[in-house]
Formats: sequence, C-alpha cells, structure tokens
Amino acid sequence: MSDLTLMALWSRHKRDCRPISGIIADARAGRLPGIEPLPTGFGHRVVDERAALTAMQRSN
Repeated sequence: MSDLTLMALWSRHKRDCRPISGIIADARAGRLPGIEPLPTGFGHRVVDERAALTAMQRSN
C-alpha cells in the first residue's frame, strides 16, 4: 500500500490541479477516485495515483 497522501500528491502537481479545497471536498464525499480515507480518520491516502491525478486536474 502506498504511503503517499492526497496532500503530498497535490503538492507535487499543484500547478496542474484544481484548488485543494475542492479536491478535499470531493475526497471527503467519496467522489475522488484513487483515494481512500486514512485509518485514523484524518487525511486521505493515494491508492491509484493516476486515477487521483486525473480527477484532480484543472480540466475536470
């Protein structure tokens, strides 16, 4: 399982991504593919980087 968090992925690609507020809202609502909540309940883990990045891009 990946140790990459949603925030780390966004930080790497923020020039090409939508604002983080909308991405977090989508993740919390379960509408962001490739992301799952961390077991602690705080934050999200990337399980499919390609799917997550595609959904986070500005063009979406």
